[in-house]
Amino acid sequence: MWERIPAAVVLLFCLVIPVAGCSSVAEVSQVDLAQIVERDGIAFSAEAIPAQVLDRLAAHRLIVVGETHFLREHQEWMVDLLRSLHARGFRQLLLEWPQMADWLVADYLAGGQIRPDWSPPTWGMAAMIAPIREVNKTLPAGEQIQVRNIDVNLSDYGGARDFLGLLGWLSVHLGSPEQLQAAIQGGFQNEASHTQKLETLRDRLASERSQLTTSWGSDWYDTITEMVEVELASARIRGIRNSDYDRSVREREEEMKRLTDLRLLGYEHGSVLNIGGNHAQKSYLKGTKQEWLGDYLVHRSTAVGGSVVVVAVTAARMTGGGHPDFTLEASPSNELFRVMNETWPGQIVFLPLDDSVFATGGVPMNFEETIYVGTPKRVYDAFLQFPLAHRVIPASSPSPETDQ
Repeated sequence: MWERIPAAVVLLFCLVIPVAGCSSVAEVSQVDLAQIVERDGIAFSAEAIPAQVLDRLAAHRLIVVGETHFLREHQEWMVDLLRSLHARGFRQLLLEWPQMADWLVADYLAGGQIRPDWSPPTWGMAAMIAPIREVNKTLPAGEQIQVRNIDVNLSDYGGARDFLGLLGWLSVHLGSPEQLQAAIQGGFQNEASHTQKLETLRDRLASERSQLTTSWGSDWYDTITEMVEVELASARIRGIRNSDYDRSVREREEEMKRLTDLRLLGYEHGSVLNIGGNHAQKSYLKGTKQEWLGDYLVHRSTAVGGSVVVVAVTAARMTGGGHPDFTLEASPSNELFRVMNETWPGQIVFLPLDDSVFATGGVPMNFEETIYVGTPKRVYDAFLQFPLAHRVIPASSPSPETDQ
């Protein structure tokens, strides 16, 4: 979520044209699309999510929501969705946020017993955490919504400052902190020293497992062990990001798959996963052999057994955040998102991609002023469109420790 992706790569991420068979398919007409959207679309206001939408989503063990980052309306809707799904057995939200802050989020939701002075940033996915804490205050302890992080740490912050800070906070909190304090003393001068210190800490954690489990408790031991393993993967990914970007993307996705499976395996309640729209895709993109997280969860993950629905969220207009306004003005008359907005003006629209036209191709789609003609059902199961969304974008590189 925090990386600065080159524009050409963003276009590749958004591309939804199948690898073959699309160029010979005639475009669907505006009249035909309008009939489908009017028949199948579920329009509503922000006050309540219709039962038809909840019924469709709750029929699956995992709901994957692919977002356009930093939209305030999306964040608010996600909280409403979790609140509405709670009665249907959903208790877990997975976020594309660095795993190193997993314990910090859990502590915040529990009232800030370790770090009472910390609060989540007001931008992006972290903005959902504070409203969820308020929801949890109305729920019994055993029924509260938990939030888990499933991403690597993509930003070094000048020597992995945030990772060291988070580990430092735990070293103070734990009754036997010597191992952690030794690992973070002096910081990390470069990626090589970072990796060397992490490997030393990992080996020491393994060799002293029995003693540390007794001293810290098994939950904290597992938390710290996982932090170290994920930061090792993060350092490797950061180290090749400029020299071999494609490989860094693949390795990041593999780590996200692993962490997501860990959060889902054996979990008895329903879960919602909120990630960027590129990660949510359930099919390969043209021009790449990348298997995205959504693709893996739908087709290969044994943790959910294929009980997955994937929803992509977009907006007819986006404004604010220091960026030019996005509108559908560049769309042809038969562009799907324009048809959705014109059929249900001023309303949120949920469109299941059930009609066969969405599986055969020839559907124009405007992804932030880039028009693609493709087969949306190959990539998502439904679209959710806001009539207007406001960007909430940090002024500088975000950090789990600060509200920037």
